[in-house]
Amino acid sequence: MRKLFNSSLFVRAFSTTTAVLMVLFASMYFLSVPFIQTTVEHVEEGHAQTVLDNVYDAVEKIHRDIENTRAKVTLARKLALRDIISVVESRAQGLEEQVRRGRLTTAQAKRMLLDEIRDIHYGNNDYVWAADYRSVLVAHPDPKLNGADFSTQKDARGNLIVPPMVAIARASGDGYYSYWWRRLGQEQQIEKLSYAKHLPAFELVIGTGVYVDDIEANLVLHREAAISELRLQLRNIRLAKTGYVYIFDSQQRVIIHPNAKLEGGSLSGMIDPVSKQELSPMLMAATDKPEGVRYKWDSPSDPGNYAYDKISWVRYFPDFDWYIGSSVYVAELTNSASTLGNRMLAVFAATLVLSIVLVYWFVSRLLAPLKQLSDTALAIEQGNLDVRCPVRRDDEIGIVATAVNVMVDRLRDNIQNLDAKISSRTAELEKANQDLRQLDQLKSDFLSTVSHELRTPMTSVIGFAKLIRKKLDEAIFPKVTADEKTARAMSQVSGNVDIIIRESERLTLLISDVLDSAKLDAGKVDWHFAPLSPNVLLERAAATTAPLAAQKGLALSWRDNLNLPEVMGDKNRLLQVLINLVSNAIKFTEQGQIRLSATQVDGFIRFAVQDTGVGIAPEEHTHVFDKFRQIADTLTDKPQGTGLGLSICHQIVKHHGGEIGLESTPGIGSTFYFTVPVAPAA
Repeated sequence: MRKLFNSSLFVRAFSTTTAVLMVLFASMYFLSVPFIQTTVEHVEEGHAQTVLDNVYDAVEKIHRDIENTRAKVTLARKLALRDIISVVESRAQGLEEQVRRGRLTTAQAKRMLLDEIRDIHYGNNDYVWAADYRSVLVAHPDPKLNGADFSTQKDARGNLIVPPMVAIARASGDGYYSYWWRRLGQEQQIEKLSYAKHLPAFELVIGTGVYVDDIEANLVLHREAAISELRLQLRNIRLAKTGYVYIFDSQQRVIIHPNAKLEGGSLSGMIDPVSKQELSPMLMAATDKPEGVRYKWDSPSDPGNYAYDKISWVRYFPDFDWYIGSSVYVAELTNSASTLGNRMLAVFAATLVLSIVLVYWFVSRLLAPLKQLSDTALAIEQGNLDVRCPVRRDDEIGIVATAVNVMVDRLRDNIQNLDAKISSRTAELEKANQDLRQLDQLKSDFLSTVSHELRTPMTSVIGFAKLIRKKLDEAIFPKVTADEKTARAMSQVSGNVDIIIRESERLTLLISDVLDSAKLDAGKVDWHFAPLSPNVLLERAAATTAPLAAQKGLALSWRDNLNLPEVMGDKNRLLQVLINLVSNAIKFTEQGQIRLSATQVDGFIRFAVQDTGVGIAPEEHTHVFDKFRQIADTLTDKPQGTGLGLSICHQIVKHHGGEIGLESTPGIGSTFYFTVPVAPAA
């Protein structure tokens, strides 16, 4: 091991790799563990709130069950009331039949019916009553009410009692009505549900009712059973380590609590030692707040010491007037995250140590043969051409060792005539380098001369065009009487001059770019990539080629798509491609329209130029982008041109990392398209 650490290469490789590993593991730890701990804390908080929501749903289900039971019991009682009245109705029909047969007079039959009604008792002091159309009770088991006028009598809520039932029965034959009245033998008024029936033969309305407290008594038993079951469920719930769910009402009375001693008691008087506020109003105020409420409380392991942070989330269930809360110690929420962080730290440390051991083993095995190669090289440097490297391996190091041995053999064999070979080879290389330099100089001189000769006339065109625009704006247009037609002409002239200037400047750049194609072999072409708007490219191309289309009477349009992202490209080069494609489309279209568009396809923008021209035969599709190949070779009227336009377009698009192609049908038209990558997000 000491020998290895005496090697500077081993020390550098081992220390560098170890440092990289330590930085990597430290970065992984500090980037991942705090995030994971925060996530775990949020998960624990989310679990507490989820449990609270589940308990709320359970309470809501209890309420629905109670309401369903109330509806069922109420319906059963309504049917029972209807059955009782149907018995009295049957008796009335029997007496009515005797009247028709002449056995009784109507007065006798009515008197017998009323006497029998007064004697009807059932259930919990329930009875049947009868009233005439004036709401006078003509039959009632209470002697004080028998014969009483109830036409204006109201219950404790201020509602008429008998008149509504008489009206309902006479209008519909029968019906239900609720009011407040006292039970027989009692003074306290209770809500009562009554059923009334019309007996038109005797001009009577008979009825009976059931007190709602009888229904509620059954529901109270059902509710208590449901609460008992809920109490057992809540006592089995644990949030984090000691957290729990509890229920209290707006009167601060504890309904359910894991500590059975607190149930039935009051939260009144329980104070948060930090804020000095009562606990129950704080809990009520936190209803449905995602952040809950935080306060100090004692711990099961340290009772009486109210110094521990606690958090509660609360939901309110109005139908029961219940506040449902979940409570957990903040330290318990973070405990799982801390434990996880410590475990991850231990795993990271163990992995780091193991990685360092593996690095040591790997570097030592890698550098041992290199040390042998180094010793061999030092011996050769000192002039010992008989030395040989002892490394025998089937990998790259073994190949190097074998090559060193072979080179030593050749070096020893050629040592005598080495100077002559070096001199000869040096002369050959010098001559070759001189020829290359002359060729490169000739090419540079040629490009410089041609570039100057082409740029000079364009510079003159631009200069004269700018001078014309200045003279028009300063000396001619101000003196012209500008009617509407003249103003349009002036505007058009000014716009055309601007196009001449702009396109002359662009043509100057394109001349330089075309000449730069000769520099591709030398790698000297300049590209200016930047984020570009596809819509701006379409608009510029359309504006530049619009006069050409107008000359042939063709409609030129482009579609603005505001949702397109920017592309990364050279503006002048991409404009060159678009203008070339539009110009070709105009050239080969006699009537119809030219349409420019851009759409997004995955990570690219697809530019397209569609025409209604003569089209291209399928066998020519694979050749249209070749140099000196004109797309109209197969047409009768062959256009003039160099045939370099589409080839240049192909080179520009390829350099942008895109593709160019076409879709065409002879006699219908063609669509040339190319793709450019979307600019990366900033």
